Amino acid sequence: MEDKLVEGYFVKTSDNLIFEVKGVVHPHDRIIAYVRYVPNLDSSFRKIYDLREREEYLSDGFLEYLWFSKTHGRILQAVPHKKIVQVLDPVEHMNHIRNDKSALSIATSNLVELLLDITGIDRMEIGVTGSQLVGVATETSDIDLVVYGESTCRKFYKRLRKNFDKIPNLGRYEGELLDAHVSFRWGNLTEHHELLHRIECAKILQGVFESHQFFIRLVKSPQDIGEIFGQIITENLKTREVQCSVIKDRNSIFTPCTYQVESLDLPKLKQLVSYRGRFTEQVSSGMSVRARGRLENVSDSSTGENYQQLVLGENSSDYLVPI
Repeated sequence: MEDKLVEGYFVKTSDNLIFEVKGVVHPHDRIIAYVRYVPNLDSSFRKIYDLREREEYLSDGFLEYLWFSKTHGRILQAVPHKKIVQVLDPVEHMNHIRNDKSALSIATSNLVELLLDITGIDRMEIGVTGSQLVGVATETSDIDLVVYGESTCRKFYKRLRKNFDKIPNLGRYEGELLDAHVSFRWGNLTEHHELLHRIECAKILQGVFESHQFFIRLVKSPQDIGEIFGQIITENLKTREVQCSVIKDRNSIFTPCTYQVESLDLPKLKQLVSYRGRFTEQVSSGMSVRARGRLENVSDSSTGENYQQLVLGENSSDYLVPI
């Protein structure tokens, strides 16, 4: 089972912690995943959102999940295979959602059926993730969906973009809800809020269905990536603000997302990358952009290529906006 764990899956560990799987490529003995839900004294779970808070929680008694990756040159959160006691599968859980009669489950099923009808993908290629998958959702929870496979995702996105404004009960963020959404995602970036309002309301992998907010992750399969863990070695440099031009946005719809760029300030800078869904659909080819993130040197042993990339989303002050 561990070889199929990719973005959108969750795992529960023998320490009663619930981790969200990040990315698609993993080492042979563990899964790169970040703690998301931790137990309360009454056996319920609470969500930890901030990345720094997650690391601090694990530092206090759960050091086995803080793993120094030589490939990345830094500490990552990761779950050893031996610690996994339950795998939470988004596609499998969608089948359970269809049989549940709560208002949230009914809305989720209705949204998925509409999306299947509009996009023509197979129902085994779409699942439900987030709080519903974990079993901690309330009737006011968001609907978090995930679609798998590169060709399926591209077909899904193309047809959704064409038909988004025609789908019954489906809407973009606007008004006070848009204000709250921008503040939640980009609260520290008040100087960019007007621009971020325009960006967020234009995205189609998120919005409102009936009375629920939704977000859709598009995720490539390991076969689509064709990468073996350790093939790409990164060296952590420092936080940088850069100005660059977007050359290709072909992979901007995926989680993780990438943007191919060129920069006069940093001639070796090849791409912007993020494992956070907020950076999908953010900018487009041909745009001049400004970004803040963590700069890395990258070496690809399969091609001999050396370049730099900027990793976005590890700090709340990271951003990506057109200029």
